[in-house]
Amino acid sequence: MFTRILLTVLCFSVFAFLLAACGGTAATSTAESQNTASGHDMSTHNGTTTELGRAFKADFTSEPGTIQAGAPATLTFTVKDKQGTTVKDLQIVHEKPMHLLIVSKDLAEFYHVHPEQSADGSYRVQHTFPNGGDYKLYADFTPKDSVQVVEQVDVKVAGTERAKVPLLADTSLMKTENGLKVVMKPDGELKGGAEVMLNFQTFDAASGKPATDLQNYLGELAHFVIISEDMKDFVHAHPMSKGEHDKGGKTEPGGEHNADGHQHSTMEGTTVKPSASEVAAHTSFPRSGLYKIWAQFQRGGQVITVPFVVDIAPGERRAELNPADVPAGATLITLSANGYEPASVTVNKGQLVKLAFYRTDADNCGGEVVFASRRITKKLPVGKPVVVEFTPETAGEIAFACGMGMYKGKLIVQ
Repeated sequence: MFTRILLTVLCFSVFAFLLAACGGTAATSTAESQNTASGHDMSTHNGTTTELGRAFKADFTSEPGTIQAGAPATLTFTVKDKQGTTVKDLQIVHEKPMHLLIVSKDLAEFYHVHPEQSADGSYRVQHTFPNGGDYKLYADFTPKDSVQVVEQVDVKVAGTERAKVPLLADTSLMKTENGLKVVMKPDGELKGGAEVMLNFQTFDAASGKPATDLQNYLGELAHFVIISEDMKDFVHAHPMSKGEHDKGGKTEPGGEHNADGHQHSTMEGTTVKPSASEVAAHTSFPRSGLYKIWAQFQRGGQVITVPFVVDIAPGERRAELNPADVPAGATLITLSANGYEPASVTVNKGQLVKLAFYRTDADNCGGEVVFASRRITKKLPVGKPVVVEFTPETAGEIAFACGMGMYKGKLIVQ
């Protein structure tokens, strides 16, 4: 047995049905803001942009304008609010104000870098793309008093392109990188919408003994990035402490979800202590298909990135809702891969609000609905309406979201 097992939880399904940002031959564009804690693009629906996705955006430019393979390029992000004012005050999340994930379109190349703030308020980082071709940038940041934003930008890098690497599911979930052997063991079937624990065991490759010398990287024991083959689903998540895992994924009364803007599951994060040799990721894949997982560990001062490719089977499907199952006087809100419909409901101050949430299928990450300001959390099983009711006493907006902060909606109290 290991001396100590520190389980960490990755709340996955930050899954984004993200539309591609404006890319081009020149790597200058303004991408639509993915203003969600998980990366789910709730800013676009049926070809229109909703109010929910417009709180913040990040304008992107590069120097030079046309990025050349093999030559250093400066990548610049300027965060702006709804009025177009530059936002300079970003939260420090896992020791950095901004995390930038750079991924090639075939998912063969992966880079995790950190832009730093310049005098004009923009965030810059220098990066050298080794090959020509198509890349996607995921800029992950959290404005003050806001939730996590994941901004996507497509860029075209000039120069010689390498041969595309086909994405194939791994036949073995044991990988060795830079002297670290990592074994990933799901505790259940990998299928769309089903919760599963991904357990990671680490070993010293030379001795075969458990790697009890893992170090914190950016303040955490491990980092996980998961992207679907079509790059529509994205999550950048971090582990939790063993104490949080021991609560079984439950929110304490009054606890606020995603307090730092990043998904950890439905619980607020605490300081993570040094690891033994195991970490775990509690995840839910929103739909079927191929996904690539990059697990990042630090050992001996070296960051080690270990990739896995998994094939997610189709999830459970349900028939249409029977209207008779919706309680009288309740407003029906459905939850699917498109998010909450409707995502905005107008109610009256001082009058009882009765909402019936109906999760249509398992191909989404909406297993809970959370009214953080009201301290209400309800489980949403597939195919069964769940009622939330309370009386708002003041005018304004009351936000609600899925348990991982991916899907979002609001009540407008008048």
